[in-house]
Amino acid sequence: MNAGSITQEALNDYRSAIKSWLTLRNTQSSCQLRLVALLDTEEKPAAYASQLEDLRERLAVPEWQINCAARDGLYAHQIVLESCVISATENFMSEHGDALTDALAPFFCAPYGLEATMKILRTAVARQTEVRTPVISAAYKIIIDETGLTVDASMCADASASFPPAQHKVFLASLNRLNEKEGGRY
Repeated sequence: MNAGSITQEALNDYRSAIKSWLTLRNTQSSCQLRLVALLDTEEKPAAYASQLEDLRERLAVPEWQINCAARDGLYAHQIVLESCVISATENFMSEHGDALTDALAPFFCAPYGLEATMKILRTAVARQTEVRTPVISAAYKIIIDETGLTVDASMCADASASFPPAQHKVFLASLNRLNEKEGGRY
């Protein structure tokens, strides 16, 4: 598998995670609207208590699902960025790797080793970014433009909740129960 296909696979995973996250947020919004409508009705229906309980359960499960989908989205975003950078670095090294390692050979070949070499390389990269603002390679610009350099702040907020394993199990059981009620639609 080459770097280009890994980048494309990562981008597809990112798109899928974002779509799932947005779909779940829409589901949660519509459920919230139904709950507000039920609470605001002047004349309460006969099954008011059970409808209210059902809607509250339907709100709790998407909150958990949204958290999981947001975490998937954050992870997928990181993989896209890493994939682009790794691919670009591999391309750079295939063209200039010999010259770079030869320039750093006095440290590589001496007892200073890789750690000292990395300090020199870090300093060189820092100086270069002071001289010239880095520009995203054209090969990855479209991907980075789609995903952004950072994720949506609301996705970060949705991913911030932490659910212990036991709570994941409870939500999964609730989701299965809701799916059984809805015939697998939920």
